Amino acid sequence: MTPDQFLNRCKVICHVGPVGVWEQISQHGFRTAEQLILDADLTEEERQALLSTPRRESVRLNVRGEAVILRDQGPLFARKDLKSILGDGLNVSDWIQLLNQRVYFFTDETSMRKLLDKYLRIDGGQDVIWLSPLKLVETAGVRLELTSQNTGTIARRSGAQRMSDTFAPLWRFTDRKPTEATIVGGLDDLSPVFRAERCFADGRRQILT
Repeated sequence: MTPDQFLNRCKVICHVGPVGVWEQISQHGFRTAEQLILDADLTEEERQALLSTPRRESVRLNVRGEAVILRDQGPLFARKDLKSILGDGLNVSDWIQLLNQRVYFFTDETSMRKLLDKYLRIDGGQDVIWLSPLKLVETAGVRLELTSQNTGTIARRSGAQRMSDTFAPLWRFTDRKPTEATIVGGLDDLSPVFRAERCFADGRRQILT
């Protein structure tokens, strides 16, 4: 896929997080779960567990004095043996590390709304950050990787579903709409962000920037 093909396929790029995440992003950029875990106030045993095993529930971290929430990875527990869906010799720890090394973005508003509605029911509010696809390509460069799968869910079928090439750089991704866009190692440059808003379960919206 060329940059132009990506821009034709992806008119919307957005990120959803708990209330307050925009303030943290505006100060520190988009940080990966791995970066947050490494900077958090944890014992070494707790740190290694979070880096290598799926999160059954959301985890609250203290990162340099700030409260940070890592989303749960509940759908990964849909299989008793998570390794059964992994191919290319990956083990569970390998897959969790691959997930933790990325920041995730929706590539269409319909998928975003499903997750937004879910967490609005649970928490009452969420922050939604909208980004320019063009500027994201320019700033993320080779760290932009795409996937044709929703990495937060597992299909009800047998056989390997997650491979070492589940995430592919732009140049190696075929010309089709990706399900998710990810950035390896996070993103400090916030120039792609053009709007941030706080959404509430009662339908109210608060423009943050």
